[in-house]
Amino acid sequence: MQAKNNYRVPLEIAFWVGLYIVWVLVFQNRTITITRTIGIEFCYLVFIALNYYFTTNYLIPRFLNKNKYVPFILLFSFSTALAAFLRALVSYYITIYLYSLPAPDFAKLFPNSLLNIFIWTSVLVAGKMMIDRMKNQRYLEEVEKEKIKNELDFLKAQHNPHFLFNSLNSLYFQIDKANTDARGTLMKLSEMLRYQLYECAADRIPIAKELSYLKSYVELQRQRLDKNYNINFNIDENVRDFEIAPLLIIPLVENSFKHVSHYTNKPNEINITLSYVHNTFICKVNNTTEQAEQNDNGGIGLKNLERRLELLYPDRFELNVIENNDRFDAILKITKGEN
Repeated sequence: MQAKNNYRVPLEIAFWVGLYIVWVLVFQNRTITITRTIGIEFCYLVFIALNYYFTTNYLIPRFLNKNKYVPFILLFSFSTALAAFLRALVSYYITIYLYSLPAPDFAKLFPNSLLNIFIWTSVLVAGKMMIDRMKNQRYLEEVEKEKIKNELDFLKAQHNPHFLFNSLNSLYFQIDKANTDARGTLMKLSEMLRYQLYECAADRIPIAKELSYLKSYVELQRQRLDKNYNINFNIDENVRDFEIAPLLIIPLVENSFKHVSHYTNKPNEINITLSYVHNTFICKVNNTTEQAEQNDNGGIGLKNLERRLELLYPDRFELNVIENNDRFDAILKITKGEN
């Protein structure tokens, strides 16, 4: 995800530079020197680009996408007129002071600027909307295919979990009541399996259910490790009252337990911190690790997680993995979308 975004700025710069060169070559004529043409087209480039980004980054998301057509038309008209006025004003003073030519007729300069900026901004915005629509259509088709595949995989795998779930319930009643630890462990495992079978079929679940599942998993892992392992699981009190796709956090937690170090002369650590800040859910997981584990950290589990995030939260997540000599850090951020 990060790699894709890294190409966005260079590509946009290349687009504007290319468009600028085309304008200079196409609109250059014998009555105007190439130097003046470069200056004139640069003035247009600056104000067309400003109006384009204002329209695509502010007006369209805030008004057009929410069917607020009248405010969109009014604000787009105003921003275009303002850009044309500023472009005409800059061109007026450049003609006088930079090129030492007679002052141009501002009454003609402004309408020409207005027409050019309106046409080019409209064409560029319409082009971007068409490209975004095609990308969105491809994304929806991909999500639908992925959903069908997941449903088929779920149906194929459903028999064995049901058998295991029923077997765990039978084992629970066969364990002596005095053995509370064993019964408690089996109960946690049964609840986790119930959650996977009956809750995770939904697209979104309350964060409280996901937290309960994570707590059970951490407790089960804690029981199998000795005192040389420090496991810290911290949940901020503001992590509540929102929904999340099921089983998104568990791959990061599983990864930390799978690849935690096994030092005998110093502590081994696993730290899990969940928070919700400024409309963004943040999951930080880190663990001590040994050099032998470095090349295997994450693996397929993190790749599958990133793939799910791309489908479920396009352009609304960040997943950063940092590997050091003795520590592995994973940070997941998911921004809540607008209603």
